[in-house]
Amino acid sequence: PAFRRDVFVPDGENPWRHLDHLVLVCGHAVLTTHAALTRESVEKDEAWALEPFQRGQVSTFVSHIRRGVRMAAQDKNALLLFSGGETRQGAGPRSEAQSYWEVADAVGWEGASSVRDRSLTEEHAHDSFENVLFSLCRFREVTGRYPRKLSIVSFGFKEERFSTMHRAALHWPKSRFKYVGI
Repeated sequence: PAFRRDVFVPDGENPWRHLDHLVLVCGHAVLTTHAALTRESVEKDEAWALEPFQRGQVSTFVSHIRRGVRMAAQDKNALLLFSGGETRQGAGPRSEAQSYWEVADAVGWEGASSVRDRSLTEEHAHDSFENVLFSLCRFREVTGRYPRKLSIVSFGFKEERFSTMHRAALHWPKSRFKYVGI
């Protein structure tokens, strides 16, 4: 095995080279629990570093994660990428992206364990535009090219921001873009 560009890549052929669909789940919070994660514990506010306005939203975060996993499970050419940096000072060196990956693992990848091998993180984004831009770059970093299709999972109220502003700013074709708002 070898490490290339901060990504573990087995010797030989790049296992992600054939992937052409980026399924992006945007992070919104960081896990703080150090206890063993379970399907139940990830749904509790106490397991997360939350802003006051985020109280009661954890089930929506988990719904984003579950939906992204299901979307990736439906397309064997999809790379599932959880995006979000270290946004909570009190949470220590933990990213939103890594937190979301851990939740996906705790909920058993929605019964689609093969998605685990096609799931990575982008751990530098601090806002929604960076989620998209940095994730496109991360996809290229690990596959060697940009995706043919881009699907984003986030809050329903952010659809216009992603579908109109961010997509247009990146000159991403509408025909190769999908937004899933929850």
